[in-house]
Amino acid sequence: MLLIINFSFIFSFLILFFIISLFFLLLSLNHFIIVLIFLDLLLLVNILLLIIYTQITTEVIGYNYALLLLGVAASDTAVGLGLFILYYKTQGVVSIN
Repeated sequence: MLLIINFSFIFSFLILFFIISLFFLLLSLNHFIIVLIFLDLLLLVNILLLIIYTQITTEVIGYNYALLLLGVAASDTAVGLGLFILYYKTQGVVSIN
C-alpha cells in the first residue's frame, strides 16, 4: 500500500513555525535560556525541512545534512548549557539583565 502524504501542508506549517521562532528569537535577545531554546527550535525545523526535501526529491544528501545539523544542534545545546551553569555559579542568579 502506497502512503500518499500532502507535503505542501507540512512544508507550509514548518515554514510558518520557522518564521515564528525566528521572530521570538529576535524579540527575546536579553534572556539567555530562551535564546538557546529558540535557536534549537530553528535548527530542528531546518532538519525537518531537509528530511521533507529528501522525501520529495529522493536524494540521499538531505539525510546527510540533517545528521550534520543534528550534531550542530546537540553541540549548541551542550555549550549553551555549560555557559549557563558557569554564569549561575559566578553570579548566583539566572537573570541576564
